[in-house]
Amino acid sequence: MNKRAWIGVTGFVVCIAVLGAYLMGPGAGSVAGQRSKQVAGVVEGTSVDLSFKMGGSIADIMVKEGDEVKAGQLVATLNNEELLAKHEQAQAAYHLAQVKLEQAKKGVGITDTSSNAQVNQALAVVNAAKAQYEANKNGARSEEVSQLKAKQQAAQTAKQIAETQLQRMKKLLEEGAVPQVKVDEAQMDYEKAVAEQKAVEEQLKMAQSGSRKEQLDAAKAQWEQAQAAYDQAVAARGQVGLKELDVKSAEAGVQQAKGALEEVEAYLNNTKLTAPVDGVVKSVAVQKGELVSQGFTVLTIQTKQDNYVKFYVDEYEIAGIKAGDTVNLFVPSLNRETEARVVNVAPAADFAVKKATQELGDRDIRAFQVKMEIHDPEILPGLSVEWKLEGAGERE
Repeated sequence: MNKRAWIGVTGFVVCIAVLGAYLMGPGAGSVAGQRSKQVAGVVEGTSVDLSFKMGGSIADIMVKEGDEVKAGQLVATLNNEELLAKHEQAQAAYHLAQVKLEQAKKGVGITDTSSNAQVNQALAVVNAAKAQYEANKNGARSEEVSQLKAKQQAAQTAKQIAETQLQRMKKLLEEGAVPQVKVDEAQMDYEKAVAEQKAVEEQLKMAQSGSRKEQLDAAKAQWEQAQAAYDQAVAARGQVGLKELDVKSAEAGVQQAKGALEEVEAYLNNTKLTAPVDGVVKSVAVQKGELVSQGFTVLTIQTKQDNYVKFYVDEYEIAGIKAGDTVNLFVPSLNRETEARVVNVAPAADFAVKKATQELGDRDIRAFQVKMEIHDPEILPGLSVEWKLEGAGERE
């Protein structure tokens, strides 16, 4: 064997020895595979699927793919002609209920006023009838006759005034200037004046001619009749309570009509689709005129913020990585680095990145998920990024 051959054999033996020493050294078979210094991931973004809360036909699509939208911007609508008609009906019903409530409230006041007037009128008739009976019973003096004549004149004047006022109220009612209740009040005043005049005339007549037994009986009966009318007027005051119940019923009607109106308005709002976030229209799934069902995705918006990337780091490299850390990532397609912030480190391993072999002492290497936020506007979802892990030591 020549010298060149010996040199080759010697070199081969040395290489074998070095390789053997490396493979048989400490920790040579402790793990299944070598530790990676660099991990890769793909940038992801948050996308929002937009759909209507109710079914219907598409009236209009205001955006197209690639358009930028702002939160609250109207992007699509459904046909709403039928709902608009129902809205007008509900609005009219609500206004009608409000009118009925106002009428019921006024009715309470009118009934109370009218009831008090009737009671006062009945009381006046009772007093007049009683006075007439007492006059018939006791007889009258010349002074009393003179007083009755003066009272008769006053009653006559009061009757004329009441009659004039009644005619005036009737005319105003025909012209629509006053409500019916004013005419009723004038009618009661007139009837009261007529009754008082008749009572005074009877008193004067009896005072001048003297009272007989039948006149006394008649006067007493008139008094009792007046008393009964007074009692009836007092009992009629209970109608005020019934009118108050009408007010409560009208208030309930207003609330019911208001609820129906708000329900229709809610349905109308559901025919409008607005963007919940700022972003870019990623896809539009329908066309104008198409019929869509409730919950069907009409379009998808890709947010321009909140981009993130997930890396899976093996258990030997996860030590020292914590939420809040800021790291630099390399973007191959842009040939530059960008900054990212660690937002979450998984509390438990997800899966094995390297399965163990049959070699004695070998075991799995498990991976932990590390999620990072990227706020660089040029880093779009779908781009690949690389993270170089620094400070890795030798495994024991």
